[in-house]
Amino acid sequence: MAIAIEEQLFQLGRYVMEVDMFPVILVGHFCLACLLIREDCQDLGTKFRQDHPFAMWLCTIITSLSGMFVWNFLFGSPLVEAAKDNTLIIIVTVLWYLVNYSPSDVVYKILTFRPVILLNSILQECLRVRFIYLGIQQTANKYPGAILIILLSAVINGNGYGLIRAVENLIRGKWAPTSNEVLQVSYFSKSGLYAGFLFYLHHLKVLNAPIELLYLGVFLTFVTFRVLITFGLVEDPLLPIESPFYSLLFGSSSDEPEEGKAEKENSEIKEKKSK
Repeated sequence: MAIAIEEQLFQLGRYVMEVDMFPVILVGHFCLACLLIREDCQDLGTKFRQDHPFAMWLCTIITSLSGMFVWNFLFGSPLVEAAKDNTLIIIVTVLWYLVNYSPSDVVYKILTFRPVILLNSILQECLRVRFIYLGIQQTANKYPGAILIILLSAVINGNGYGLIRAVENLIRGKWAPTSNEVLQVSYFSKSGLYAGFLFYLHHLKVLNAPIELLYLGVFLTFVTFRVLITFGLVEDPLLPIESPFYSLLFGSSSDEPEEGKAEKENSEIKEKKSK
């Protein structure tokens, strides 16, 4: 019985590893990218989409292909290669138009329906795991032993948008220097890093588990965490696990000496008075 279950899990893992990303899974990812840009423009006014369609389109293209843009930039390939596939550009363009300008906003309303968001989120997690795994394999073969570069590739493939968000925001006229992936590391970057580390350990043969089972385990973990995020149950599922280690290694804000706190409060009061 146990052998039969393991064989079924093995086959399921093999299927997830080899399932074709085009067109269904990629379209799900592109839909979420279109929604992300539209909803991030709400603070710019209700007519921003109508007044600046080119900016909306360009930001949607950058967001949809963000991982490839960042990858090419860091690894010395031409940035334009990320947009060389005409089929992908056409699909993103059609979705961009429908999400932002369809009659009665019908497409937007359908895509923001919770079950549809959940389905597209699961498809996107499938894409993330695939890119992280392939990125680890490619980088480990090209730069053997370069752990920093190898793990950086996992972060890029796990959250390319987070690394290019500042540029995309500037195109739409938004300036938020304190909101970047270095100062505020998101769940998507951290999950990409951890998954990439596991795949790299398997590449080094430190982990002897079948890659199909490891891949399936990472995928199911990603999906579970994404469901929790989608339903608003938690913002960062990794934070409760990481917090004790952060406090142990780096301390916490509560460890600040009382004198330091008083000086900080006094300086803040002086700054407010000067303003």
